[in-house]
Amino acid sequence: MNASAPDLWGWLEKSVAAGDVLTPGDDARDHVVHFVRLDRDGPMTRRLLIFTTDRRAPIRRTIFELLVQLHVRGSGWPLVADAAETALSDPDPSVRRTAATLLVHTAGPGRALAALDTLTDPAVRIALMNAIPWHRHPRHQATVERLRSDTVPAIRLLANCAAPGVDDTVIRADLDAAVPDLTALGKASAGELWAHALTGSDRDDDCYTWVRRLTGSAETPEVRLEGVRMAAIAIRFWRAAPVRLTPALTALLRENPSPVRSAALRTLTASMTASRLAAEDLAALLDDPDLGAPAAVALGGIGDHRAMPHLVRQMLAGGTQPGLLAAFRTLARAGADPADPVAAARHLLATTPGSDAPELPMWVLAAFGPAAAPALPELLATLTGAVNDTPNLTWHVLGRIGPAAAAAVPHLRDHGALFALVQITSDRAPVDQHLAGLPEELRRGRLAAVLLAWLADHGGLTVRQHRQLRSLFGTPGPASVDVAATLWRHEGPAAAADLLAVLSEHLADDLLGPKALEVFAAMGPHARPILGRLDEFITRRHRAGFNVGGPDAELHADETLLTAMIAARERIAG
Repeated sequence: MNASAPDLWGWLEKSVAAGDVLTPGDDARDHVVHFVRLDRDGPMTRRLLIFTTDRRAPIRRTIFELLVQLHVRGSGWPLVADAAETALSDPDPSVRRTAATLLVHTAGPGRALAALDTLTDPAVRIALMNAIPWHRHPRHQATVERLRSDTVPAIRLLANCAAPGVDDTVIRADLDAAVPDLTALGKASAGELWAHALTGSDRDDDCYTWVRRLTGSAETPEVRLEGVRMAAIAIRFWRAAPVRLTPALTALLRENPSPVRSAALRTLTASMTASRLAAEDLAALLDDPDLGAPAAVALGGIGDHRAMPHLVRQMLAGGTQPGLLAAFRTLARAGADPADPVAAARHLLATTPGSDAPELPMWVLAAFGPAAAPALPELLATLTGAVNDTPNLTWHVLGRIGPAAAAAVPHLRDHGALFALVQITSDRAPVDQHLAGLPEELRRGRLAAVLLAWLADHGGLTVRQHRQLRSLFGTPGPASVDVAATLWRHEGPAAAADLLAVLSEHLADDLLGPKALEVFAAMGPHARPILGRLDEFITRRHRAGFNVGGPDAELHADETLLTAMIAARERIAG
């Protein structure tokens, strides 16, 4: 790549100007990432650095944000650090703040501390102070102590949050003045920083007390919002927090529309426990033009049938509310009336026939299984309309419907949709034939696992199929968990020791743990040796801390696994 040939870089300037380089999955961004990783100080990086002095502020904002994203945590990057330090005097405050963060990441705390001492710009100093990971640098505690008396309120608040054993009233004294400066950073807010300080010292009661105080009607809207944000952090960290804080948050739902009210709803609905406790307040919001959609999804997610009409309307309107499909699935398991969702799904399929059929109504039909039989004409239309796309989702729905989908059998035979076919016909001959064509020593195969499970419930396994089952169970990882329930049904108590040994390794896994727990629950008293492990998890005060793609997802994973463990324990203990 020749940096002296400007026309070769036209694509990059265009992408930076449009902001596309900040979009995950964008071709230009992928190109940049590839070449920077290939040579961190090579032509691509040097070309990017040219934009750091571009006369256009939006370009400079984009490029510094991109450089922050390109930096590999835990490593220095002197070439970029020099550009970041120069930009601390940029005329644009957003550029200065991002450059300060980049300097800390690429040069380390020593250089950042020097800038913190010499610069006078509050925006830059706050950004530097916020970006330095003080907990990793205890030798700088004297600096933190000195900054507790800084002239800038946000600096004092950050220092007090980083210092151990600080009186909370000192932090509260700077909260009002610090909120706008910390909000401008676009990072953790003042309330979130305070909450992190409280979780770091495991002071749950103090955190709950401050949430109740800060969300009180006597506080300013800005401070009340920080109180709600503190509640969100607490709920993600302590398992008791939903019970302790839901009353304060539901009180906010009864107020007039405001950002505080909306934030309270988001905090409540992120937690299934809080949603159950707040069910009546959520139901009162179902017709609210702003909060009705997330309230309905939250209620559906806990199996509250009152949500169904509102979820159906969302589906018909093309709703994309996070958790919408999960809410339908939960309601289906909870025995909700399938008539309206099935009718709505049929309508959507009829208006977009063939392989362009939307996925949400298909998954909703699958959730209701045999009750989705009235949608057979629309499902058959998606099969006949499929030209280039393999209609796997349609096969799945037809299989879930079962014998009532007999009219689809010729299509399924033409497409070789084996599992859907046997779910409808209950004819095990093609399954036996398929497995006979596979080796006895299976090391992977999702379809084989599903077919073996079906056979175990429809006449049992042959000796050879049992060997295939045992082979899959002996494969470490998901394959062993996928067939564990089948092994229990086929071998019974004789397999108990093996199941306990293998499945116990996956108890704390957010994906495999619930499956393992279903098997232990089915084993009943034969799984008693696992009770100690279950009790250890159940009695924890803190969330499990899964790394599954965001704080709300981690919270949901912990609550889901905790619920499954409690249910399994009850069945095992009798």
